[in-house]
Amino acid sequence: MNKYGRKILADVDGYTPGEQPREGGFVKLNTNENPYPPSPKVLEAIQTMDMADLRKYPDPMATALRRACARCYGVPGEDWVVVGNGMDEILAMALRAFVDPGDTIVAAYPTYTLYEVLCRLHGCSLNYIPLDDDFQLTPEFYAARGRLCFLTRPNAPTGVAYPREEVKRFCDAFKGIVLIDEAYVDFGDDSCMDFPEQFDNVIVTRTFSKSYGLAGLRIGTAVARPELIREFVKIKDSYNLNTFSQAAGLAAIEDQDYMKMRTAQIRASRARLRDALLDMGFLVPESSSNFLLARWNGTPSAAALFEALREHHVLVRYFPQPRLKNALRISIGTDEECDRLIDALRDIITR
Repeated sequence: MNKYGRKILADVDGYTPGEQPREGGFVKLNTNENPYPPSPKVLEAIQTMDMADLRKYPDPMATALRRACARCYGVPGEDWVVVGNGMDEILAMALRAFVDPGDTIVAAYPTYTLYEVLCRLHGCSLNYIPLDDDFQLTPEFYAARGRLCFLTRPNAPTGVAYPREEVKRFCDAFKGIVLIDEAYVDFGDDSCMDFPEQFDNVIVTRTFSKSYGLAGLRIGTAVARPELIREFVKIKDSYNLNTFSQAAGLAAIEDQDYMKMRTAQIRASRARLRDALLDMGFLVPESSSNFLLARWNGTPSAAALFEALREHHVLVRYFPQPRLKNALRISIGTDEECDRLIDALRDIITR
């Protein structure tokens, strides 16, 4: 530990992002990015901006974007929405707004690994409750108690979406804040966006990184009742979403036809890739996300497959945690990229 560092950081490792290759030629299926560009209206919005606006601070509340999000999400108004510098900032803001150091946070396991990092940085404890063998919530989860629960639906890294009625039952029983992380919801069949109007303890979060293809601009949103949104506003950075991101996000969310066209393509590619993986002997749960969790009980090991794929210039994600050590998480690329993966896997497995 550095002698000037905070004691709370002594045993904390930062979040480990998926590899970003520094050279070309890789098929990048490791960070759940959209394989297609954003709506052409995004580029148009940026290109037609008044460059004189860049000398001024952005709108601190991103009012136009929040208003458009409220319309799209079907909530009463922009006072139900707050925006952040990616969903990661939204998650950190939720801890700062609603959790005291020393409190307990609840999450299903496996889940998004950033939750644990954020909890340790905030000085609170994370109570992991394992999912069952089908990656569904267990009775122990419904009995959990805590100040806040991170409930990822669809789940990452499994891709499984818990039934809406089960999530509703949990929200009704849980005494703290339920943050429903819907980063991947546009690739599934339904959402819980109507829950904040039904429950005073529910926050639903979204990102523009996945279905809108704007991972590089870092836009996240949270939807909740205005009294909860006001708590976010108290602790958010003054100008946390820059001028470019506000303009691009507004153009993207107002072009729902384009987003739905691209997500339909990805869903079709997901089904095609899943069939190929099942044919090779992988165990692959039905996914409601833009990725698949492919479990492998053969030889070579999943860890060896991960390394061998990299030698083929195909990047996927491997997590060494006990529940995931025999699995690869594979983002859905274009059909051509998926074919590169399939050919490489067949070559490795039959070698």
